[in-house]
Amino acid sequence: HRAIRGLILRTPRPALPVMAAPQVAKSAMRRRCRLLPVAAVLCAAMFVLSGLSPAFQAPLAGSRSELPRLTQQGVAKPQVFAGSAALPTLGSPTLRPTGEPDSERTEAPVSLVIAATALAAAATAVPESDAKADEEEKKGGLMATLKLPLFVSLWYFFNVQYNIQNKMLLKAFSATWAVSWFQLAAGIPIAAFMWLTGLVRKPKVSKDDLLKLAPVGAAFSAGQVATVASLGAVAVSFTHVVKALEPAVNAIASALVLGQVFHPMVYASLAPVFLGVALASSSELSFTMFGFLTAMASNFAFVTRNVLATKFGSVGDMGEDKTERKTNQLAVLTFVATAVLFPVALLLPGGLLSAPAAWQAALAKGVPASKLMYMMVASGFHFFMYQLSSFWVLSQVPPITHSVLNTLKRVVIIIVSIVVFRTPVTTQSAIGTATAIGGVLLYSLTKQYYSKKK
Repeated sequence: HRAIRGLILRTPRPALPVMAAPQVAKSAMRRRCRLLPVAAVLCAAMFVLSGLSPAFQAPLAGSRSELPRLTQQGVAKPQVFAGSAALPTLGSPTLRPTGEPDSERTEAPVSLVIAATALAAAATAVPESDAKADEEEKKGGLMATLKLPLFVSLWYFFNVQYNIQNKMLLKAFSATWAVSWFQLAAGIPIAAFMWLTGLVRKPKVSKDDLLKLAPVGAAFSAGQVATVASLGAVAVSFTHVVKALEPAVNAIASALVLGQVFHPMVYASLAPVFLGVALASSSELSFTMFGFLTAMASNFAFVTRNVLATKFGSVGDMGEDKTERKTNQLAVLTFVATAVLFPVALLLPGGLLSAPAAWQAALAKGVPASKLMYMMVASGFHFFMYQLSSFWVLSQVPPITHSVLNTLKRVVIIIVSIVVFRTPVTTQSAIGTATAIGGVLLYSLTKQYYSKKK
């Protein structure tokens, strides 16, 4: 008996076939890659259609080509519902241009938006865990080289389009709380589509996980409401100048909540940010205290969201690779924020119960129902997609690089909004804006420098 037992123990047992984690990720990514050819073909077709579609469109009655470019004072002018209060004074005796606002011409066509979305789907379908893909990435493969520029381009594109569509919508539709909730809820069908098609693996979260994420969702929804309110009250460019103070609020909150204290020079580098915002605010032609305070409130809300997200970052099973985890984190957070905001948006004035009256008021202003519906859907779609592409960028670069890219993005939005909505800018306001944005960049670089010295 002992001899047989010893023989059994000395006999090597065959290893059980266990599928490694990279193999599981590889098989899952291969399923998602089946959508890559479809996305590429769709992208190419939409770009072609965006160039050919004007040739098949009949000229609109009373289009810009049929109207005089200039009009004298006292001549009747068409009613304009899109644009900002920063338009030149219509009562001035000087000659002034008429016609459609620049936001109508800068708005991206639907085909271009679909093409950008197809590019996003194609980029997320690249298998990061595939051994062959890893080898290409190490060798500097084409997709590995283009992935980050593609994500950044999508981030900037969707963010600029969101600010344009959102401002146009708020000029016509006065229910601010309803707009905020609609834009949050727009991410739910997009996330469900990604899960049902297998583009992104469905996350695994429990009820306890959702309860832990409730404060994060509340901060997310509060930041969204405050941002929309500020964008509706003042010029888009001024809102983003005030939102440049977010890193300063973040530095203070990190010290108070997380106990992260930085070098004194890091805090000193925030001085140009405060100075720039003060200069821009004192000379801003569209300045209102409500618009300034709501922009600042959005800073505190989003900083709270970031701090709480850092604290509860490991909640639930969000995926295998970085891009998938960031995608699922935003999707789950969107579900939670929409649910948290719903009762508030339902009861408060300007909320969901006020939406029918706001819709009728917009129609009375001469806004077509189809145009109003399009702006509502487009603003929500662009909102979720710019948030999603921002998370994708964060999955590819360190937080400091993301902060620098975010600073440059604000520069793009400020310049585009000034051009699109013809916002008059004083010299002091321009100097203040440049000082604030430069201060944010200085803060990011200073923070990186002293973090390396540790």
